Amino acid sequence: MNIIIAICNQKGGVGKTALTINLGAALADQHKKVSLIDLDPQGHLTEGVGMKDLYLEEHNNLYEALTDHKAVQSTLIQDVPHEKFDLIASNYQMALIEQKLFTTRNREHKLKELLEVVSKNYDFVLIDCPPNLGNLTDNALNAARKVVVPIQAETSSVRALDLLFDQIESVEQGLKIKIDVLAVVPSLVQESALSRRILTELRSGIPAVTPFEIKKRVVLQEAYDQGRSIFSYKAPNSVKEDDTNELKKIYTTLATFVTNQTIRAA
Repeated sequence: MNIIIAICNQKGGVGKTALTINLGAALADQHKKVSLIDLDPQGHLTEGVGMKDLYLEEHNNLYEALTDHKAVQSTLIQDVPHEKFDLIASNYQMALIEQKLFTTRNREHKLKELLEVVSKNYDFVLIDCPPNLGNLTDNALNAARKVVVPIQAETSSVRALDLLFDQIESVEQGLKIKIDVLAVVPSLVQESALSRRILTELRSGIPAVTPFEIKKRVVLQEAYDQGRSIFSYKAPNSVKEDDTNELKKIYTTLATFVTNQTIRAA
C-alpha cells in the first residue's frame, strides 16, 4: 500500500491540523508506516508535533524542494521522537511559495514529483494543506488524488465545502485526473441542537460524510500545545484521561474508515 491523502479545507479553524496529526498517529498505531507533510506556510503541523525549530531551517527545506530542487530528499524527512510517524516540516520561506509557483512551469506537479520518490517508503502520506485554494492546495490534490475533509457543524463550513468541491472538480478537469473524496469528517463538534441539525442535513446530502464525528475536547488542544498527538499525550487526571481515550477510539475508527474507503476507491 502506498497512499497519499490531502487533508483539505480552505476554511480555517475546522481542526484540519489536529485531524492530520491524530489520523497519522492512529494509522501508525495500526502498524502502518506513515509520514506527515506540513504544506501550510503557517507551520501549525510542524509546531503541533513538537518540531517547531525546523520551521526556521534555511536550507534543505520544503520550500527549496518545491521550487529549486536543491533540497536533498533524505534530509527533508524527520523522525518525530515521541510519535510513530515521520515529518516533512514547513518552514518560514513557504510564505513566499504561492508567488514563486505562479510563474513556474508545470507548477501543479511540483509536490507530485517530490512524492514520487518519498512516498515509496510509506504506507500512508498525509498532507496538511493550507487554508486556501491556491497553488499549494492544487499541488496537494494532484499529488494525492485522495482527500479527507474536516468540517465543523456550522452553516459557514457547509458553504466552504461547496467551494472546495468546485475546486476539486476544476483540478480534475484541468489536469484530467480523478480525485476521490474519501471522507468528510465532522470535527470539533459541540453538543447543540444546531450541530445536530446540520449534521443530519450533511449526512442526508453528502454520502462521504462519516457516520461518526470528532467531539470538541480540551485535551485535543492540550495535546497540540505539548507538541503531541492524542496517542502520545499523557492526561493529567481521570476525567481528561476519559476524554483522551474517547478521542483515541474515534481517530482509530477514522483510520479504519479511511483505509477501507481507499481500498474501495482503488
